[in-house]
Amino acid sequence: MKGGSGGGSDPLTHQLAIILALVAIAGCWPIVRLQIPVESRFDMADLIVEHWAHRSALQPWLDRRWAWLASHYYHVWFGLAALPGVSAVGIVHTIDRRTPWALLHALGGWVVGGLIGLMLFDSFRHDSAALAVMMPATFGFLGGAIGARLGAMSGSSRHLRGTRLTSGWPARIGKCWAQYRGRVALAGIPLSRADETMHVATIGATGSGKSTALRALMHDALARGDRQVVADPESASLGSFFAEGDIVLNPFDARCARWDLLAEIERPSDFAFLSSSLMPHLGQGDHDQWISYAQQLLAGALENFWTLKLGTSDDFIDMLASAKLGELRQLCAGTPAARYFEEGGERMLASIMGTMAPAIGNLRHMAARGGEPFSLRAWIRGGSGSLWMPYAANETAALRGLISCWMNIAIFETLSLAPSSERRIWFQIDETDALGRIEGLTNALARLRKFGGCVALGFQSYAQLRQVYGDGAETIIENCGNLLLLRSGLSDDGGTAKLASQLIGSREVERQDINRTRSRGRYLTRSMSMQTRRAVEDVVLPSEIMQLPDREGFVKRASSPDWMRVKFPYEDFPREIS
Repeated sequence: MKGGSGGGSDPLTHQLAIILALVAIAGCWPIVRLQIPVESRFDMADLIVEHWAHRSALQPWLDRRWAWLASHYYHVWFGLAALPGVSAVGIVHTIDRRTPWALLHALGGWVVGGLIGLMLFDSFRHDSAALAVMMPATFGFLGGAIGARLGAMSGSSRHLRGTRLTSGWPARIGKCWAQYRGRVALAGIPLSRADETMHVATIGATGSGKSTALRALMHDALARGDRQVVADPESASLGSFFAEGDIVLNPFDARCARWDLLAEIERPSDFAFLSSSLMPHLGQGDHDQWISYAQQLLAGALENFWTLKLGTSDDFIDMLASAKLGELRQLCAGTPAARYFEEGGERMLASIMGTMAPAIGNLRHMAARGGEPFSLRAWIRGGSGSLWMPYAANETAALRGLISCWMNIAIFETLSLAPSSERRIWFQIDETDALGRIEGLTNALARLRKFGGCVALGFQSYAQLRQVYGDGAETIIENCGNLLLLRSGLSDDGGTAKLASQLIGSREVERQDINRTRSRGRYLTRSMSMQTRRAVEDVVLPSEIMQLPDREGFVKRASSPDWMRVKFPYEDFPREIS
């Protein structure tokens, strides 16, 4: 006894399909013949006899006889005669696999194959009339047979619920369509206006195409006049998209505007807000407690300095950096921070000042800038163009705190604007994990939508993002409705590739397992049994995500439940203004 199971059809099925196809073609030919004009008809038997009679000089006769057939449209009639045979093949596979897709695919294959044969007819007509006449019938029958086989295979499983994975638009077509509709595209997938304010997260290892996708998104947004606040590693986007009137914030860049800390103060609550922006919590328990003390001291000093009008922002920074203990005690007098200067608290005060030292050092980088004072909050309310925060690798340590502070101020000022569905202010933050914690980012993502704020994040490793934001890392990803997942790493506990696989999700499918048995004895007996089985499986395995080529991945739009497999080209945007 022999047995078989799975997706393949029994060889007997193929043999039966071919036999029934030939019988169907022969049986239906008289019906097809009735459709041929009377003056063009002939008996198939006569054609066979003529071939035999001219066997000694077959080629000249073939050219003459089959040229007559071609001129009387027999390539069309023969192609039509193949349809009953294709239908027979489809019916056999439909019964065998118990799915209507086999017959439907067979008919579709006949149409496609017949059209290809008709296109080839003119090319072969002058070289070989016999071959040209048989082209539509041959390609139609082959297309139908292949379609029936594919339809039988597709009927072996059925999607029940869970994630659906489809093929995305060709990237260049999607980008052109997005530009025509005045939209932006993520890896060639156009985003609707509602999608844009649901924020974007791109996840991928170095070289996977993450920054390329974000720059293409930036290009689309700038092309329609959107405003942008960009944290730009290595100045990769600044070199291509910087325009006259844009603002640069980097004290090591000659174009840097003179950011004025005191210009950001408009109400009493701003003292605590600016202090928390300059010294965000790190999610590290005891250390965060010392950061809270340092925030309170900085807020108290800032409150008195601004209220008493003691000088400029540069004077305030110099006082924090070099003032004696008595001067600082006087500066904080009357504020909650005054208790840190009481006798017996010297060691605690020293720890607080040590915690505050990095923020003071960051501010000193801006103190030497000249020019007109610049306010981020005023720019968000009434500025134009883009606000750039470029930084090189060797400047990350010096600028991390400032960029985090500036981004936080810009985000929260956007939240204070009047709600608008037409406004678009993009916050582009590539290498999010390298900038340190941006205070309030997790909460702002949930609230920016109605104010026209759109956040586009990029990061390489989920472990690094979690190290910076703790449990807030999950909230950041959950609040980004548009996701682009590229090649990622796989650490011992699963890593970013496992996270990407989990984000795509799983699906429940129903499969038909077919078992066939044959026994040989005095008589040959055959039997077949079919069993329906349901299974839950990952749509994409972590190992597949690890092996993705550059600039290939998976995209999900906020407005669609389906994931799309995408491939997008590298785009080298020209340098506009250096």
